[in-house]
Order: sequence, then structure tokens, then C-alpha cells
Amino acid sequence: MTAAERSTEVIDTRDMIVVHTFLRREFRLAPGLVRAVEDGDTGRAGTICAHLEFVTRFLHLHHTGEDRLLWPKLLERVPEELAPIVHLMEAQHERVATVLDDIERVRAQWRSTARPAERDELARLLDELYLGLCEHLEAEEERLLPIAARNVTEEEWLQLGEEGVKEIRKPDLPLVLGMMQYEGDPEVVAEIVSHTPWLVRSFVPMLSRRAFRKHALAVHGTATP
Repeated sequence: MTAAERSTEVIDTRDMIVVHTFLRREFRLAPGLVRAVEDGDTGRAGTICAHLEFVTRFLHLHHTGEDRLLWPKLLERVPEELAPIVHLMEAQHERVATVLDDIERVRAQWRSTARPAERDELARLLDELYLGLCEHLEAEEERLLPIAARNVTEEEWLQLGEEGVKEIRKPDLPLVLGMMQYEGDPEVVAEIVSHTPWLVRSFVPMLSRRAFRKHALAVHGTATP
């Protein structure tokens, strides 16, 4: 894409908003899930910890994909425009990564004991993560996505999603799509699916809503969390 083309062509980045909506919802609800577990209930703690592992793993894939496929292109093409937010994004990523490391440590301890001390610390860390994550996602949407929309090609943007799908464990694909479908714009979700490999398109949409309903009932106690 030439500089002239970048100045006139704007790509659709709404799929990133769908992903962010999924992440905001699940991390907003996470602290309450942890606090509701009774002392010593290792079974329920295990269910919640498996859910936390799922959503934090997806968050990690989301961020590493951006770091690998999006940031280098923008830094090369529009360094002056990107400069004001580079340090902000880097600091936010670092803060989120640090809290995630702490969550992983405490989560492993709490899963085996369900003791109140680890439960309360885990909930506190999840509160901290949610605040930092919201700040980061809002900055991405308001400041980074408009720059990306003008400075990467449609093919390059689709590669970001395609590479992300490849990194998701195959058994997790229906649930990931279900997480996006639940509150995501149906038109955008359909567009996301249309660019996935044929095998994914052929079976994942049929399973996704059921996978989300089953997961939500087990974790949240309702199919409409």
C-alpha cells in the first residue's frame, strides 16, 4: 500500500471491537465469580480456574498477534503518527502482562485449596486487571484502530485474524466464536467466520451457540451472563 493509497482507503476494523466486547464482559464478571466460591469448595474453584485459564489464554494470543503482525507495520509506515501512543500502549501491555503473571500464580494456589486468602487475592488481582484492560482496550479503539484502518491493507488485516485462528486450540474454537456471538454485531461475526478456513466455517458455527450456552451455565449459572 502506497502513501497515497493509505490516505484514501479505509478498512473495516470492527472485528476488533467484537473481540474487545467479549474480553471486557468476561473479565468484568470474573472477580465476582471468584468471590462467590465458598471456602474449601475445590470443585467450584476448579471450574472457575478453568474458565480463567481459557479467557487469559485468549487475551494472551490477542496481544501477541498484535505485537507480531500489527505494530511493526504501523511503526514502519507512520512512525510520526504512532509515536504519541507507542509508550502508552507498551506501558499498558506491560502492566496487563504483569498482573496476568500474578493471577496465574495465585490461581494455581487457589485451585488446589480454595482457601479464602488466595480467593480474595485472586479477586483483587482480577479487579486490577479489568481496570487496566479496559483502559488499554479503550485506547486501542480510540487511537490505534483509526490509524490501522488507514495504514494496513485488507489482506494484512485479515492475516491478523487468520493467524489468530491458527493459534487457538481446535477444541476451543466453537466456544471462542460463541463468546463473540453473544454480544457481537451479527454482521461482523458473520464476516469474521467467512474468512476462516473451510473446515472451521463448516462446523464451528453450528456448535458455537451451544458451546457458549453450556459454558455459561457451568460458569455463570445462566445462559445469559
